[in-house]
Amino acid sequence: MNIIEARPRLYLIELEQEIGSWIYNGEYQFLVDVGPKATTEKLIESLKSLKIKRLDFVFLTHIHLDHAGATGTLIKHFPEAKVICHKSAVKHLIDPQKLWEGSKKILGEVALKYGDLDPVQEEKIISSEEFKLGGFKLVDTPGHATHHICLVFDKYIFAGEAGGVFRNLDSQIYLRPASPPGFKLNEAVESVDRLLEFEGQEICYAHFGIHSNAHEMLGRFKNQLFLWRDVISGQLKRFKGEELVDRSLTALLKEDKLLEGLKDFKEDEKKLELFFIQKSIQGFLEYLSSS
Repeated sequence: MNIIEARPRLYLIELEQEIGSWIYNGEYQFLVDVGPKATTEKLIESLKSLKIKRLDFVFLTHIHLDHAGATGTLIKHFPEAKVICHKSAVKHLIDPQKLWEGSKKILGEVALKYGDLDPVQEEKIISSEEFKLGGFKLVDTPGHATHHICLVFDKYIFAGEAGGVFRNLDSQIYLRPASPPGFKLNEAVESVDRLLEFEGQEICYAHFGIHSNAHEMLGRFKNQLFLWRDVISGQLKRFKGEELVDRSLTALLKEDKLLEGLKDFKEDEKKLELFFIQKSIQGFLEYLSSS
């Protein structure tokens, strides 16, 4: 297991290739995102090694398999914990079959690798609208998904994928949009603007790590969203059909300096990341074609 002590009382548990679960061990003990069902045992063993015997809350930034798939299984081990999610995600946690079928359609073999979802009892769930506790701020941040929220607590923004996918490599920062089909650029930009209102925060990414200057990183990400819009729009005017994704990928790798770090990924990590970049391009293409 790989447990990173990012800050005092704040740990990042690496569950799968660049899939993380944040654990805060202070006055309140809580998780932010729990990873896929397939890595539940690894998550539980990591919590045991940190001597976490109870959880007050499990915050889900959104309910995609790599963020929330383990929830129903995990909660059996921590029955005292309350699950906090967007109001529109509640029904899918209670009855995850539709979510599972949709995930298989979009992700294919990757979904099967992540595993399905166990249901969560309704009484264990609190919607983000209903959750009220001093020190915790939940922010609606659609774009990546309609049901995406971010948690602002202490000096941290737990951003899920509202700030993109992040890697702090030895030589440089790697950053890319997380914009799968269903992505809405205008909502993603508005979400970033909402997070930019919080000054002096550090940003905690689910994929993967922490940066001390949330304002700087969110600003860079916002500019990147507009760059992707312009580059992909240019390809959309010139090409059609299946080649659009490959053409857009080639153009982005040339134009977007924040993608340069991809060359430093390990081969298996690069293969998976390219899969998700292509999904992100498809989300932009779908959005731009319907705008």
